[in-house]
Amino acid sequence: MVGDFNQPIENYQCKYFLDGIDSAQITQIKNSFHRAIEAPDYKMRKWILCLPCTLSAKEFKWWSEWSGQQKKSYGIDISLFDGGYLISQLKKFEIYEKAFDDDIRLNLNAILSYLEYEKIRVCNEIIVLIDETDKDIYDDMLFVKKLENAKIELIEGCKRDFFNAELAEYTIKSKDSSQLSDLLYKLKLKIFTLWETQFRRYQDDTDGNDLLTRTYERIESFDTTTLDCPPLPEVSMFAKKGMLHQWAEDCSIGWLRNYKQKLDEYLGHAGK
Repeated sequence: MVGDFNQPIENYQCKYFLDGIDSAQITQIKNSFHRAIEAPDYKMRKWILCLPCTLSAKEFKWWSEWSGQQKKSYGIDISLFDGGYLISQLKKFEIYEKAFDDDIRLNLNAILSYLEYEKIRVCNEIIVLIDETDKDIYDDMLFVKKLENAKIELIEGCKRDFFNAELAEYTIKSKDSSQLSDLLYKLKLKIFTLWETQFRRYQDDTDGNDLLTRTYERIESFDTTTLDCPPLPEVSMFAKKGMLHQWAEDCSIGWLRNYKQKLDEYLGHAGK
C-alpha cells in the first residue's frame, strides 16, 4: 500500500500466479479486492493487480469485464501490471542492474521476451465472434446498456470490438512507453471526433442504428489513412471501432440525443 493513510491510497495486490488465472485464482483476486475495498483503516483511490504472467485472450475477457464493473461500482481506478510490465519497471528504475546478477538478468530477459511474444500472439488472433459461451459478457456494462436503449442491432459485434480495444490498450500500456500511450490517446481522440461529427448529423431520440453504422463506416473508410498508426500494430480495425464503446463506457459519447438523460431513464426503468 502506498500513500498517506489519511487520504485515499494506492493498493498493490501481488499474486504469484505463474500459469495464468483460472476459477480458483479468480476467486482469490475477487476476495483480495473486496477485503481491500471494505478495509476499515483506509480508503482506496487505486487498486493494482500484479501478476508474473501475461493473460490469455480468455483470461483478459474476464479481467476486462470484472474490472470495469468494479470501477463503476466503487469509483476507483483499477489496473493490471503483468510480468512484462514489472520487468520493464525494474529496468526503468535501475533496480534490474543493482539487484540481480548476470545469470538472473539473462533469465529475466528470456522471460520478458516470452511474455512480449505471448502478447503479440494474442493480439494477432483474429477475433471474429465472441464465443457462444461468452454471449453474456459485458451485459452489465454501461456501453451495452446504451446500445440496448438505442435499439442497436447486432450487439455481439459491438462487444467483440470493445474487447479488442481493451486488449490492445492493455498490451500497449504494459510496454510502459509514454510515446506509445500518447499515440494511443491521440488515436482515440480521432475516433471521438468521427463520432462527434456524425452525432451532429444523425442523432435521434429513440434509435441509434444509423448513427452507429455511419460512424463505423467512417472508421472503416479511414482505417488505412487518417486512422493508420504503424507504431501501434496491436490496434486493429476491430479495436478502433471498439474505442467508440470505450468512450461510451466513460459516458463521453452515446447513440441517442440527450444520451446521458436517456441512459438514466433507461436504467431507472430497468431497476424497477
